[in-house]
Amino acid sequence: MKPNPGGIITGEAIVDRDQEIYSIWKALQNQSVVLTSERRVGKTSVLRKMFENPQNGWLPILYLVEGKYHPIEFVEGLYELFLENDVLKGKFHKLKTFYTKYVGGEQVGSWKLPQIKENWKTLLDSMIEDIISTDKKVLLMLDKLPLMLSHFIKSEVCGPQVCMEFLDTLREIRNRFEPTKKIGFIFCGSIGIHLIIKDLKRNYAYNADPINNMKIVTLSGMNPSGARLLCEKLSEDENYQFDDKGKIYEYICKSTDNLPFYIQHVFALINDLQKNKINEKLVDELIDYLLNDPKDEGFFNHYIDRIKTYYDKDIQDIALLILDKACKQEDYWKEEDILNTVKSFMEIDDETIKVTINLLWSDHYLIRIVKGYKRSYKFKYLILKKWWKVNRG
Repeated sequence: MKPNPGGIITGEAIVDRDQEIYSIWKALQNQSVVLTSERRVGKTSVLRKMFENPQNGWLPILYLVEGKYHPIEFVEGLYELFLENDVLKGKFHKLKTFYTKYVGGEQVGSWKLPQIKENWKTLLDSMIEDIISTDKKVLLMLDKLPLMLSHFIKSEVCGPQVCMEFLDTLREIRNRFEPTKKIGFIFCGSIGIHLIIKDLKRNYAYNADPINNMKIVTLSGMNPSGARLLCEKLSEDENYQFDDKGKIYEYICKSTDNLPFYIQHVFALINDLQKNKINEKLVDELIDYLLNDPKDEGFFNHYIDRIKTYYDKDIQDIALLILDKACKQEDYWKEEDILNTVKSFMEIDDETIKVTINLLWSDHYLIRIVKGYKRSYKFKYLILKKWWKVNRG
């Protein structure tokens, strides 16, 4: 298997993740799922593997929604996917009833007409009702959903109100139709839908909780056996020489936090540099290259951009300061020490700092331990900590 960091991976190239996928299928027996993690951890690959290997009678529909800027574009794309996957064999009775009412003809196609755009909720609901009338169990996997919601908020045509209406509509659809066991949802995205909801609550008086009845599944690095298997797959067609193959695989996995994106990068660099003998020294050099790469092929800058784009302005500087200092800590950093450090740089109250720490924790920048009711934090991933220390510490 050839390394393909950041590329589209399908079929047997999607290695392992069986435990995580099992957990998602199990959760879907009772409720819909929010699949969350930071960027380049492998969420889309997990969805593709589920799409290619459905279980429990589900018919998965994988829908990449980041290019949608209005709910009617979402509805149109979903309709086309239903046709493509032959979900209803073209028999959209409820949908066509309303479409005829708004347009005057049942030939579905003119989605951009004003009377169609303004009735997107009715059309979406009627299409889902048509799906429920079949003998299929349809699983809608909405990839990059938070990014689409962000587009709605920023759009002059939609704005925050339409975004809130869309979230409420999805919740109403789930509440109404999920008990039939004929439909389920997976919401997926790197931004974190919690950041979108937090923005709507704080800045636009949103008072709903549209995902509080969904199972949150967090994707992290691969388990050790899966990461090692990926190393084996990426080595099997090559003539590599190892000082100690098992030890080197373990070292690669440890150096990349078992993250498949960075494991792929290590082997891609080995190929690019035409290296045959692989030892710990070479692995260190390749990791150092990623940490110092001005092109940022490791997409580390995403972690900064994410804060600057989606965090409230009054906590952006606090979040970056905490991470700038956390990268220099040898181990866990006590919360009380974080509070004192931040307050030594700026006039700020404890509560705001604690809110920021909690957001960095829930947003997968940090991990936490609690001993004697005292909280301490450190970077979740060592490779990100190293990059932060090299580039911002």
